[in-house]
Amino acid sequence: MTQEVISTTKLIDFEGVSKTYQLGNQKVQALKGIDLTINSGDFMAIAGPSGSGKSTLLNLLALIDTPTNGQITYNDIDISTLSDNQKTMYRNKEIGIVFQNYNLIPVLDALENVAFALQVQGIPNHVCLSRAEKILKEVGLGTHLHHRPANLSGGQKQRVAIARALVTNPSVVIADEPTAALDSKTGMEILDLMKELNYTKHTTFIFSTHDNRIINSVQHVVQIEDGLLINQY
Repeated sequence: MTQEVISTTKLIDFEGVSKTYQLGNQKVQALKGIDLTINSGDFMAIAGPSGSGKSTLLNLLALIDTPTNGQITYNDIDISTLSDNQKTMYRNKEIGIVFQNYNLIPVLDALENVAFALQVQGIPNHVCLSRAEKILKEVGLGTHLHHRPANLSGGQKQRVAIARALVTNPSVVIADEPTAALDSKTGMEILDLMKELNYTKHTTFIFSTHDNRIINSVQHVVQIEDGLLINQY
C-alpha cells in the first residue's frame, strides 16, 4: 500500500537534546545536540549501528528518561515542566510502547494483557475488556483472546503487544526493533499491519531499527551515529 503523509502538524520537537550517563568514573555522552521534529501521522525509523544512541533517543521519546541538556516538547508542552506523576499520566495516555521482547504478563491471556493498559488508568473493567477485544480483533487475534503468551507464536505475541500499545488511542507508538525476534515472513506481516494502522488510525509510529525492510518502508528515516544525528530523509 502506498503511504501518504496524513498531517504536517508538529507532534514532538527536540531542540539541542543531549544525554550524558555517569558510568563509574567516566561520563558517556549518548546523544549530542539532537534537533528533530516529528509530525503527527509520521511513519518513521531511527536507524543506526549498536551503540549509536538509538535506544537512548527512544527512551527520551517514550518519556522513560530525561535529557541532560536541551528541550523536548510534545504537542507544545515542555516535558521538563511536568512532574514525574504528570509524565507517567501523559505517557500512559498519549504514548504506546512496543517492546522488542513483547513484555507480556505470562499469567494473563491476550485480552487481559491488553485491557491492563486501560485498567491502570482507572477505567471501568467492562470498558477495558470491550476496548481490548475490539483492538485485538483489528490486529487479527479475534480467535486468540483467551490464549496466554506461552500459547502464542512470536508474531501473535507481537500483535498482542501492538494491540496493548494502541488500546489507549495514543498519539504515538514507539517500537523498539519490532521485527528483530521474528522470522522474515512474520516480520513483514507485522510491518504491514503497522503501516495499515498508521494509514487508518493516523497514529504516529516511530521505530528503532537496523532492519532494512523497515528502513525501506517508512516515510522518514533519521540516522544516528556516535550520538549525532548525521542524516534524515
